[in-house]
Parts: sequence; structure tokens; C-alpha cells
Amino acid sequence: MSEEQGAPEGGEQPQQGEQQEQPEQTFTQADVDKIVKERVGRERAKYADYDDLKTKAGEKQTVEERLAAMEKRATDAEVGRLRSDIAAEHGISKEDRDLFLTGADEDTLTAQAKRLAARESERKKQGNYVPNIGKNPKPSENDERAAVRGLFGSHD
Repeated sequence: MSEEQGAPEGGEQPQQGEQQEQPEQTFTQADVDKIVKERVGRERAKYADYDDLKTKAGEKQTVEERLAAMEKRATDAEVGRLRSDIAAEHGISKEDRDLFLTGADEDTLTAQAKRLAARESERKKQGNYVPNIGKNPKPSENDERAAVRGLFGSHD
């Protein structure tokens, strides 16, 4: 039916036995305050432990993070052991080992250790070399020097 034929707005037909108008219910401000307070209390009770759970979740590491940390520690320990073994094998001091052996795998560490040991061996063969040590070079003779020697009677 259309509006012209007398149908109510919204297209709904009232059912038999149903009241057409419901009486309007009124609330005082105290009633509204009480209803709101009860509702807020129920909602807060639902999420009362939210802050505790959030704090606990922030403190816990995920399984993946813990696994990654453990793998890193294991790798670091293995590289440290390798570094110590290779340094001992090539006669490298602890200080030089920590400073110069920086590789992360056996081949790299071995190459570094061999190179460092070779340099140390070369240094020991040559010793500390200072050119012209113990020699006093004779200064070149010039006119000013000759004049000063003549005045002061210095003879070299």
C-alpha cells in the first residue's frame, strides 16, 4: 500500500492486539546518574586487570627474541673459542688477539693470524732499525761557520 491509501509512515502495519503507542517513561537525574554509574562500574570491572596484563606483556620477551639472543650467545662463544685457539696456535698474545683477530669464521681468523705472525716474525728478524744511529754527521762548512770559528778559536 502507498501513503495515499492510508498506510502509516515507515511501511509497517500495526499488528492486531499490539498497542499503537507506548507510554513514555521518564527518569529523574538521580535515576540517570545511578544507571550510568552502574554501567561504568560493569565496564571497568571487565577491564580491571588491563594495566597489570599490559605491564606483564611488556616485560616478557617473545619466544623468538629469546631464541635469537640464545643463538647469538652461542655463536659469540664459538667465535671466541676459535679466536683463542687460533691465537694460541700461532703464538699471538691476548692483546693482539683481541685487537687484530676480528673475523667470524675459522678461515678468516686463520688468515689474519698467519699474517699477524708473519709480520711479527719480520719485525724480530730486522730488529728495531734506526738509520745512522750513533753517527754524528759533520755539518757542512760555510762562510759563516768559518767566521765564527775564527773569532772564537774553535777547532773541530
